[in-house]
Amino acid sequence: QLKSSLEGVRMTADGIFIIDESSPTENTCVCVLSQPVDPSDLSCSVRALQQDLDELKSVNESLRKENHSLREQLNTARNRPSCDAEFARALKVFYHSMTSVRGQLQRLRRHRPSESDLLGLRLFVDEQSHLLRDFSEQLEQSVSTLKQDVAAIVRRKRERSGIWS
Repeated sequence: QLKSSLEGVRMTADGIFIIDESSPTENTCVCVLSQPVDPSDLSCSVRALQQDLDELKSVNESLRKENHSLREQLNTARNRPSCDAEFARALKVFYHSMTSVRGQLQRLRRHRPSESDLLGLRLFVDEQSHLLRDFSEQLEQSVSTLKQDVAAIVRRKRERSGIWS
């Protein structure tokens, strides 16, 4: 059984109770009751209000955490380069490697065998074969890298936009 004392409770001249409950950490709550109320009912009401307040504080804290998490996700998404920027980077790498391949091709065109003997011709053919093999590998590597980069960019673009075809 709950018991309550009305000693500290203030009343108006009309006999209306004024409940003023404050603490240093909480805001002041003043309730004016127009009808005389049983003190046990007041105690239950205050407890119910305190429970509601605690629940609202808990909900507020969880909403703050969710808000913080969503802001972090938004900032992460903003820092991620766009698909256009990724395409531009992939093409820049490809063109850079193609410049290297073009230089290698120019060296192949300018390279001439010595006309002194057959052994020199064999060395020239071996060297040309080696240069062509290097050229072919570098060209294939450049094209393969470009294909992989473009495929990855397209895949990420589809994932972001929700397209799964």
